[in-house]
Amino acid sequence: MGIRPALACRDWKGQPWARMSRRKPRKSYVKGAPHVKVRQYNMGTDKRFDIEVELVADGNIQLRDNAIEAARQAANKYLEKKLLDNYFFQVVAFPHLVLREHSALGVAGADRISKGMKRAFGKPKGRMARVRAGEAIFRGRIASAQLPEMKEALRKAHTKLSGTYTVVSRDITADSVNLLRSLVGRKMKKKVEEVKVEEAAAAPTAEGAVAAAPAGKEGAAPAKAEEAKPAAGKKK
Repeated sequence: MGIRPALACRDWKGQPWARMSRRKPRKSYVKGAPHVKVRQYNMGTDKRFDIEVELVADGNIQLRDNAIEAARQAANKYLEKKLLDNYFFQVVAFPHLVLREHSALGVAGADRISKGMKRAFGKPKGRMARVRAGEAIFRGRIASAQLPEMKEALRKAHTKLSGTYTVVSRDITADSVNLLRSLVGRKMKKKVEEVKVEEAAAAPTAEGAVAAAPAGKEGAAPAKAEEAKPAAGKKK
């Protein structure tokens, strides 16, 4: 049988019992899983750009790895054609979960078992990614003049995915400047606090030294007088 439509796995239906354990394989719900079909996660040139654009999910959705790969290829080919290497494109969603299907016969003479078993656990057939509302599927960074091309690339990627999405863009140059300012401000504040702590620790020691100096002189005078008395007695 061919691949099932996205309707069969796109909705959230409770807990996905598709756990895989490497330390304790006998505890795994799924004994084996197919390889992820997404071939590449970072494309283009990762350097400093002006704008960051994301394709954000409007609601909770589950996406298969083959759909993510198809969307990635559609967007990346368009960006390579229009922008060459002057962009950075990234796949954010990773298909961790394992899809399970209970195989059913679809040939003539198999009408009684063509629907399969009810509530069957099934066998591993693919991978999928669980994406919550507000999370990004793809992320791109480009110069400010190349924003229309990136939006068109994400539109092409959207046509390969089920569900509804929104393109969100933000200026990352201002964010980097504010981040640098905040880091510098934190360092300066930390230095000022360290100086204050050192001054506060040095103040009591200085006061104690000043107070101890007179007491030492007064205590030394009687000792000299006592030493002088025996000396006078010897002369006599």
